Amino acid sequence: MSYKGELRRNVRSLVAASLGSGAGLMLMSYTTTVFAPFLVKQFAWSRAQYALIGLSMLFSLVALPFIGRLTDRFGVARTALVGALGIPGCLVAYSLMTGSFAVYFAISTAILVLGSFTSPVVYTRIIAADFKEARGLALTVVTIAPALFGAIAAPVLTQVIEAWGWRAGYRALALFVLACSLLAIWLLPASTKPAEVRESTPRPARADYRAILTSRPFWIIFVAMFLCTLSTPLHSSQMGLMLGDNHLASTQVAAMISVYGVGTIVGRFACGVALDRFSAPPVAVISMLLPALGFALLATSLDALPVIAFSMFLVGLAVGAEGDLQSYLVARHFDLRIFSTTLSLVYCGVFAASAFGAAIVSLTLKLTDSFDLFLTLIAIAVAIGSAIFALLPKAASAKVGEATDADGPAEHRSASRQPIG
Repeated sequence: MSYKGELRRNVRSLVAASLGSGAGLMLMSYTTTVFAPFLVKQFAWSRAQYALIGLSMLFSLVALPFIGRLTDRFGVARTALVGALGIPGCLVAYSLMTGSFAVYFAISTAILVLGSFTSPVVYTRIIAADFKEARGLALTVVTIAPALFGAIAAPVLTQVIEAWGWRAGYRALALFVLACSLLAIWLLPASTKPAEVRESTPRPARADYRAILTSRPFWIIFVAMFLCTLSTPLHSSQMGLMLGDNHLASTQVAAMISVYGVGTIVGRFACGVALDRFSAPPVAVISMLLPALGFALLATSLDALPVIAFSMFLVGLAVGAEGDLQSYLVARHFDLRIFSTTLSLVYCGVFAASAFGAAIVSLTLKLTDSFDLFLTLIAIAVAIGSAIFALLPKAASAKVGEATDADGPAEHRSASRQPIG
């Protein structure tokens, strides 16, 4: 099937996955930072205390492997429904807060765990199942949706908050997420298990995890993504505060977040299209190396608005590229049967990096009352992580987890479309 023909044939899958991903967990990273300055000011939380919110990511490490396994076993629709209802509930809970940081931490933990049911671990399985020739571009469309929604939502939410307060902002966001998520689940195409999958004996989870955790590609992807995503606390909760250190007004902060959102869009398109045309390892190295410059510039005293805008654009490129790379590299090196299981483990590394990064930013703020040291350390980590991607094989060999002859022909199993809805 041709490149364009594959896109046309699977347009419904693409729209459903994009809408679900766009209104899911990843959207929260673009909107949480908008609320941060208002919450810190009203409840008199210290910046070092607020930075600890990133530690809530640790609880997702327990949930993610189960979510990945559930997606591989029961499909996308039933798995995503949990997050479609859970995220709006947590957003409404945010709007009822009275100032306890412990309550805020608990809600943040809940939204991360429940939101993971709408994460790329779930929705990109549709793309891995339905796309081959245009997989990079299809992943771009799906993973670009949160950035696109975020670029629009940041200034809109800022206006809503300034007009009616942050509580109204949370409730408006909850309604939007609920409507989009339920529509996405309704749009998911019906699917059935292929005959060769129905007739084969399911493998024990222990055997699948052993195959994943003893494979070289997994650890290369895991370590590289860990280093490249240590900056996650900056994206998810600290960006507004960091930009405020540069003496920007709230409208300018919202504008810079929108520039950052545009950077993620450009990063995802450039990375996705390149993955369909060039060898994956060099694409991964280049995509993740450029943002290191953005972090380095933000760490300097160059605080002119054009410099900040350029830096934020480069930082956005990293978040844009990483969304494509994780799913694409897992689909390239691991069998579809264990796609979400493997991707969930990679995301465990990403979430662990976020928690570790939160501890670092809290410590550096406590020591220096500035983001400069954190930004410098992150620039170094991202540069090293991007170089590690070069260790991946340029040509994909047999995929990890492919069936043996006892389970059926490997070429049939690896090409089969698994249940996705």
